[in-house]
Amino acid sequence: MNAHAPIKPSRKISLSLSEKHSHGPLSYLEMGNPEGETVVFVHGFGADLLTWQLCLVPLAATYRLIALDLPGHGRGAPDVGDASLAFMTGWLKEAFDVLDIASAHIVGHSMGAKIALGFVLSHAERVKSLSLIAPAGLGGNFHLDALDAFLGGDDAEALARQLLGPRGQNLGASLTASLQNAAADPVRREGLKALLGNAKAYGLALSPEGFDWKRVMCPVQIMWGDHDHLIPMPQAHRLPTSAPLHLIKGAGHLPHMEASATVVAHLKEFLP
Repeated sequence: MNAHAPIKPSRKISLSLSEKHSHGPLSYLEMGNPEGETVVFVHGFGADLLTWQLCLVPLAATYRLIALDLPGHGRGAPDVGDASLAFMTGWLKEAFDVLDIASAHIVGHSMGAKIALGFVLSHAERVKSLSLIAPAGLGGNFHLDALDAFLGGDDAEALARQLLGPRGQNLGASLTASLQNAAADPVRREGLKALLGNAKAYGLALSPEGFDWKRVMCPVQIMWGDHDHLIPMPQAHRLPTSAPLHLIKGAGHLPHMEASATVVAHLKEFLP
């Protein structure tokens, strides 16, 4: 075997746990081209790293891909600290350190996009670009009733209906099962309640005056489903004027699951 032969990109999705993170087990998957630029995927509230699975394989030939389970989600540690944005961005910084990520392109969805925005404000040197899908944290009308009902009474089917647009109706049963599993553990359910309660107590937007996009030095793109009933797209003044905005027809709050090919096409066009 030639010792200098290039390493072939891996398209196999395999899950790993690291015990090196100070807040408990770090659950992640890593795949793709180890010599390519690193792209980190950060999921939304109540989801897990497998929410990205339809987007990963098409990107594997070019990029080193890493998807994370946030605290209180998936197979990761149940500890959500004080459930603040500062805790989550600090957790993400340590995850970068543990996984030897000097800097990366970040793809974030909903709460994960809000965490990515907080992270770029505190650790700008570690973010090469932001791809934000239905980002929380920008203000606008955040419809919380279905989330409250879900965490209060396990009404996962109603939440699944609210999350999906016309293109994602075939995902209803599997999404309901995934949501039920996410909140089945009482400890993790309390973590989800703490994250949602913190957001409501301190404001759903990163800043009451509106997010200051001038503080973001890296390239940004935004994707939004035109049938998003959980976080409808906010008023134009809350969005960056210089960033591409892609409205994904027929998608609800989960474009990366409902219209993954469209999301991948936008990522391929945007990433170097």
